[in-house]
Amino acid sequence: MAVKEAVPAQDEKSAIDDSPLIEPIGFTPVQINSTRTRLFFTKRALMVAACLLLSLLVLIYLVIARSLIFETQPNNAEISISGFALPLGDGHLVLPGNYSYTISADGYLSKSGEVEVSSDGHSRHTVTLEKLPGHLQVETDPSVPVKVLINGSEVPNKNGLVENLSPGGLRVTVLSDRYLPFTREIKIEGLDNTYRLAANLRPAWANIRISSNPPGATVSANGKVLGTTPLNTELVQGDRVVSISLPEHKTVDVPVAVTAGVDQTLPTVNLGPADGLLRVVTTPEGAGVTVDGEFRGHTPLELELTSGKIHRLRFFKDGYASIEHTVDLSAGMERDLNVNLNAVYGRVYVTSVPSDAEVYIDGQYAGKSGQTFNLPAKSHNIEVRKNGYKAFDTKVIPSAKLEQTVRAVLLTREQARWQQVPSSYRHGAGGTMKLMRPNAVFTMGSSRREQGRRANEVMRQVSLNRPFYIGATEVTNREFRRFKRMHTSRHVNGVSLDNDNLPVVSISWIDAALFCNWLSDRDGLAPVYLTERGRIVGFDSAADGYRLPTEAEWAWLARYDKGTMRKYPWGNELPIGANSGNYADSHAAKLVPAVLRTYSDRYAATAPVGSYSPNPLGIYDLGGNVSEWIHDLYTIGTGLSSRLEENPVGPQDGDYHVIRGSSWRHSGLTELRLSYRDYGEGPRNDIGFRVARWIN
Repeated sequence: MAVKEAVPAQDEKSAIDDSPLIEPIGFTPVQINSTRTRLFFTKRALMVAACLLLSLLVLIYLVIARSLIFETQPNNAEISISGFALPLGDGHLVLPGNYSYTISADGYLSKSGEVEVSSDGHSRHTVTLEKLPGHLQVETDPSVPVKVLINGSEVPNKNGLVENLSPGGLRVTVLSDRYLPFTREIKIEGLDNTYRLAANLRPAWANIRISSNPPGATVSANGKVLGTTPLNTELVQGDRVVSISLPEHKTVDVPVAVTAGVDQTLPTVNLGPADGLLRVVTTPEGAGVTVDGEFRGHTPLELELTSGKIHRLRFFKDGYASIEHTVDLSAGMERDLNVNLNAVYGRVYVTSVPSDAEVYIDGQYAGKSGQTFNLPAKSHNIEVRKNGYKAFDTKVIPSAKLEQTVRAVLLTREQARWQQVPSSYRHGAGGTMKLMRPNAVFTMGSSRREQGRRANEVMRQVSLNRPFYIGATEVTNREFRRFKRMHTSRHVNGVSLDNDNLPVVSISWIDAALFCNWLSDRDGLAPVYLTERGRIVGFDSAADGYRLPTEAEWAWLARYDKGTMRKYPWGNELPIGANSGNYADSHAAKLVPAVLRTYSDRYAATAPVGSYSPNPLGIYDLGGNVSEWIHDLYTIGTGLSSRLEENPVGPQDGDYHVIRGSSWRHSGLTELRLSYRDYGEGPRNDIGFRVARWIN
């Protein structure tokens, strides 16, 4: 218990004096608002109100909003939607309206679009993304420049990289000089990924040993010098030709079939002495030259002659006496030979009905008819004219041994009215006939020096001056079936030959001749072919009905071009001109063994008649499409004959008939020439015919 210490009275008084005074202060009563108003504006009340409003908005959104779902391929694609979209499960919750979207994924092309979300229901869409292209990297062993083929077509590559390939299976072929092709089947994934293809290339060459006697000869192939014999060299596989040459010796071309990896030693090549060279000039120029009976051309001429042998040369020219020389040249020797030809004259007596007509020889006025003219022994054009009459025109070759007579019977204009016959018309089966009025002397056959020549192409001098009609196109299946309703030209390896506008094939020569007689009867003309019990036993050359063209007519039609004679249907030079005809091109590779790789005629077998350009006389398909049956019996002449054959119709006897012209099966140099001749009797799938008739 505390004990309070006693304080003196004086000290107590002093303490009281020092204490502050307590004074009253002013008082203002506090105005008190209502509790309800104070609670409404509190921070807590405002937060509660905001939450209630937000909840209300969310509730309204959930009631109005609709789901928008995208099903994507790939299923991991990213989806971007314009505007407010609330992710929900595998979709989005959006208000009704139009939305833009973008869907993307690694390795795929992005896809964008617009969708409309209606208030009626939910919206579901399926979107498939397209894979990005893939790439191919070809890596070769050994490392060499390559060409890359995709499914057979070359594609650009940079150091073996081929970019932007569509996903899927591909056949890749790798090509490189001097290596065998490498082929693999691969699958490109796409997705901008690169497929790496390792290609082990195998050599495409073989070692070839070449020797010659004498040695030291130069060896070349494809224009490139490989070295001198004896020689070991590499040749790329395939059919090769090696040329072996040595001065003063004949060059020898050796065919070599090279197989990759198979080495060969060729037999020793014996090089014979070189030919001699004889330069021949005649006065006048243009003389024909034969060497040991073989025609070699016209002067001036360079002749390569076998050395160490005596050769017999003969020179001849119309209007001049022929001359013979003998020549012997040593190996590599060159010599000039000048020959003067002596002119030869013949007598030609010209008479006319009516008399006193004017005679023109080679276009120059020569005098009145009834005279004898002394002319050089060469071909001359003799024209006899008189006012009011049609001029008489003929060709004659005078002879020094025999006087010739030209009797010109002049026709009046009325008598010449046959010229009013139409230039073309359609026959009863539907084909078009064109009028031909030849007045030509030309050479049938070909020179022995012509590349591709066959032995049956003996040269013949022919005069063709009898007018005739000729079918502008070959007879079609439609036309022939008017004669034989059930005929079929069949097909070849599934390619039809039987369409209406294709040339008729699979018919014999007799079938073609009987069609001509049927057509003559249909058009009210005298039949040409004489028959007994369905067999052809002869023909009537005076009849005006339908027939097959003679060989001379066909040769003139096919080769005549503004006074000259063509070598090929398109002209005189290779390569084949565009749209020249239907031959064995790349389209026919599955049907025939050999084709023209650089030419396209658009058809595997026969083509519709008239599909290509006509020749200068307006006739179609004399080269290509189908070969053609000819009126003439088949024979082979002998030697070069100076006898002029006028309007020949073929020999009297024979077992076969002539076939002229190439067909859709032909691609060789021999068959493509217009001088090419064949023969037969029975049907083939590349032989047809066209019709002709004489004008009487």
